Amino acid sequence: MPPTAAALAARDRRKERGRRQEAEVRGRGSNGSIQGMLELPLLEALQAHGGKARPKDLYSGLADSLSLNTETREETRDCANQTYNVFEQQVRWARQTAVGKGLIAGERGIWELTDIGRSKLTRIERGKVILIYSVDDGLAFLAHAEEAAGVIEPGSISLVMTSPPYPVLAREYGKFALPEWLAWMSDLTGLWKSLLSDDGTLAINLMDCHVPGAPTISPYIERFTLDTIDRHGFHLAGRQFWHSPSKLGNLEWAIKRRATLKNSVEQILLFSKSENPNWDSRRLPLEPYAHRTPAQQASDARRREKAAGMATIRPGGYDINEAAFAAKGEGALPGNLLISGGVGGGGNYAKRCRAAGITPHPARFPEALPRKVILLTTEPGQTVYDPMAGSNTTGKVALDLGRRFISSEPVLDYARTSAFRFDHRPDFRMHLAG
Repeated sequence: MPPTAAALAARDRRKERGRRQEAEVRGRGSNGSIQGMLELPLLEALQAHGGKARPKDLYSGLADSLSLNTETREETRDCANQTYNVFEQQVRWARQTAVGKGLIAGERGIWELTDIGRSKLTRIERGKVILIYSVDDGLAFLAHAEEAAGVIEPGSISLVMTSPPYPVLAREYGKFALPEWLAWMSDLTGLWKSLLSDDGTLAINLMDCHVPGAPTISPYIERFTLDTIDRHGFHLAGRQFWHSPSKLGNLEWAIKRRATLKNSVEQILLFSKSENPNWDSRRLPLEPYAHRTPAQQASDARRREKAAGMATIRPGGYDINEAAFAAKGEGALPGNLLISGGVGGGGNYAKRCRAAGITPHPARFPEALPRKVILLTTEPGQTVYDPMAGSNTTGKVALDLGRRFISSEPVLDYARTSAFRFDHRPDFRMHLAG
């Protein structure tokens, strides 16, 4: 059955939105859409007014919270013989979207927080940093990444490793369109660089996203990579890839239309502050050699015997003795591909969350990811920092490997329940009650 006219029109609107977004990101000169940044500040502004307010009482405070310049705040446009304020219109549209989500109720003249809207505000206020729990070799802060960076000693971190919310995904952290995401992450990258030691590493876990309205892949990862190198002076030191076969395919393009393959691979971008970071693959366990049948082993032996003492020119131009590739019984060199089944049930952490009636963090990565990165890039006793820690898998693995950790997380429930990974330890101390 062919698509209806309404479906075709909706598809065209999605495509046009994707084209505008891509054009905007390429230019990087625009302030981007303010509306996509407004939901949580709008809820916070309503809460500050006692949960109910008139729109005109909110505009000024919202503009201040977004640090808008005067030109942006006062921009106007003409439509149908009327002049309207662009910022105030975007606030009204954000309110309408929030109404559709059940976050705001009330008539147009009076906006009021709903119970669902209040539940979205269990986040630390901007400008505040609270130590929520600690162990002898670890500190966990309730804070946004921007504020947490201000309480960490510059140059004291050997590895910053985190998995930020991906653009165009709506989570408790907020919803980001590409322009805002790239600007936000670029600013954070500058802060994190100041925290790293001279031979330190920045590791960012990202996944491909589609251009809105099209089955094509957004090049946001490439844009972030080039910005990190060109603007902040990092070096692209490596990439690690991890495969999670349990990931779902894109509903529109992979499942309904079969226009793309299911994307089950994420990557960790590894940036170093200097050209020679403190990496040593000998800290990683060697991987087992691939299984060889008796016939293959006999063939390998004959080839090595024939080539013994003879130099062989490889296609890359290297002059290498074939015998150099003989197995020495130590195991194969570690590769940069990690096969994983995903986060699984989450073990004791997930059980404790369910028992407390709290949903576990929805985007936990497997412990094998931080383990491999931490071993490669740090030495025992050095400090690992996860600025968007979620359930604090990174901090747990860091302690397991004899490193120190610092974590920060702005969502109260996530920060508090991440303590389930540590509260069995005799040196655990809870600093935030409740």
